Amino acid sequence: MKISSGWSKGLKILTPAGLDTRPTRERIRQSALNMLTPWIEGARVLDLFAGSGAVGIELVSRGATGAVFVESARLALECLRHNAAEAKQRADKQHIRLLPWAVEAKDAHELIRSSTTSSFDLIWADPPYELAEKFMRQCAGHLSAALSQGGVFCLESGAEAESWLGSWGQDVGLELIKQRRYGVTLISIWQKN
Repeated sequence: MKISSGWSKGLKILTPAGLDTRPTRERIRQSALNMLTPWIEGARVLDLFAGSGAVGIELVSRGATGAVFVESARLALECLRHNAAEAKQRADKQHIRLLPWAVEAKDAHELIRSSTTSSFDLIWADPPYELAEKFMRQCAGHLSAALSQGGVFCLESGAEAESWLGSWGQDVGLELIKQRRYGVTLISIWQKN
């Protein structure tokens, strides 16, 4: 897996071995990032369930100002730290300042519930598909609070989530603005109004 565009184009991304982490397939990642294009430039990114960090790194490579990566799985965390360090080294060589730029070894639920400021312009979440509904129901208000005004939240989930995602977010001021299905995968984007 490699970063496909921007200042870190060509950066090889290490991914954890085994089945505990499911990296976003290249075609889906590119399609989702293209859907997010209007909100990338200058965005502060939060990458939840970051895995290898490929999505967050790609967002920053395409013009976001920085990212906070959140991951709790040990093997994924090792790859994520390596990938984030490699991307940071590339940025430094090109005199690109990344703010924020951090890897948090935390549970995504815990981090988002403890967030008290509207400090992110773009939040990406790719939880294990079987945990997506629980995560979304538990963190709805907290996700909204962590987003800046006009910011967007993007979820990668299993396609079966479409049945309960339609009305998700309305009570906390998030409007579903885009949704696309790619086989068994669903990409949904909400905006804070």
